[in-house]
Amino acid sequence: MALLLYAYARGSRSSRGIEGECQEDIAYRVIAANRVPDHSTIAEFRKRHEAALWDLFGEVLELCREAGLVRVGVIAVDGTKVHANASNMANHGFRQIAEEILADAARIDAAEDELYGEKRGDELPVEVSTHKGRREWLREAKRRLDENRERESEPVPRSGRARLREAKTRLQEELWAEQRANEA
Repeated sequence: MALLLYAYARGSRSSRGIEGECQEDIAYRVIAANRVPDHSTIAEFRKRHEAALWDLFGEVLELCREAGLVRVGVIAVDGTKVHANASNMANHGFRQIAEEILADAARIDAAEDELYGEKRGDELPVEVSTHKGRREWLREAKRRLDENRERESEPVPRSGRARLREAKTRLQEELWAEQRANEA
C-alpha cells in the first residue's frame, strides 16, 4: 500500500516502472524493505484492492490538505452556463482524483501487458543475452567500427603546422562536446 501511495504521488503509474524503481531508487527500496515485487504482483494488488485504494487515497489527500501540504479551494468562479474547464463538472473530490489515478494506472498496465506480455520490458535482446551471443555481437561491432575508421581515415599531415592545426581542431571539438555533455 505504501509503495503504491509513494509511487503515485511521484507520478509513476506503471507497475513495471514501480518494479524498476524498487531496484534503482533508494526511497522505493526502503519502502519495499529492499525487496523487488514483480510488476504483475503490483498490478494484481491494485486490481484486487481498487475500491479500498480509492477511499485510502482520498483520505491521504485530505490529511495532506489538513497538514498544509496541498491547497484546496476555489480556483475560478464562473456564472456562465457553458461547459468549460472551470465549471462545476470540472471540480473533483479526493475520491474522484484517486479513481482517476487508479484508472490511469490500469490503462498504463494494460498497454504494457499488451506490449510486453509477462516480461518486464527491459530485458536484453536475444543476441546479447548469452555469453556466446555477446562475443559474436561485439566481434561484429568491432569489425564494423574498424571498417568505418578505415573508410573515414585521413592521412596524417606531413608539415608541423598542419599537424598543430589538426590537433587544435580536435581539442576544440572535444572541449565543445564536453561542455555540451555537462550542460545536458
